[in-house]
Amino acid sequence: MQANEVSLDHTGHPVVSKIRDCYLAAVKQGLQGQIPLYGGGGIGMTGNAAADAFKMMCLGANGVFVGKVLIQLLGCVGNEQGRCNSCNTGKCPMGICSQDPRLVKRLDIDRGAQKIVDYVLAFDAELKKLMAPIGNSSLPIGRSDALVSTDKAVADKLGIQYVC
Repeated sequence: MQANEVSLDHTGHPVVSKIRDCYLAAVKQGLQGQIPLYGGGGIGMTGNAAADAFKMMCLGANGVFVGKVLIQLLGCVGNEQGRCNSCNTGKCPMGICSQDPRLVKRLDIDRGAQKIVDYVLAFDAELKKLMAPIGNSSLPIGRSDALVSTDKAVADKLGIQYVC
């Protein structure tokens, strides 16, 4: 189960609303920027990880975590419907989460590393494209004025502009 699913299934709150609540609580106390706030779980589920990260940062996150996509770049056979659930057993069929020399041979470390580098560089380029129109050369932490929602309930919950 993914972190965003756990959040929705067991607390009823997606991570974006909790990021916003934490950020606004820090603002109220005059502590924004003094307490690092990171979000993760579901980044990239929309098909655009950079846009998801941008939204989280505009809502107050200092940064985001991505995990699943990185191990998928290494060859993980897990998918959006589930995992092979071998990560914790040491018997990862792709050799990613294994110390077994026979399984580790299946992992092409150089190819995987290059895929991750390419992904991170593309992610960075996309994030910069999203930040440019709002005049940011640094992370847009707390810049909720850069976001709008077409859903009134979402706009009200996050304290962002509603557009119809």
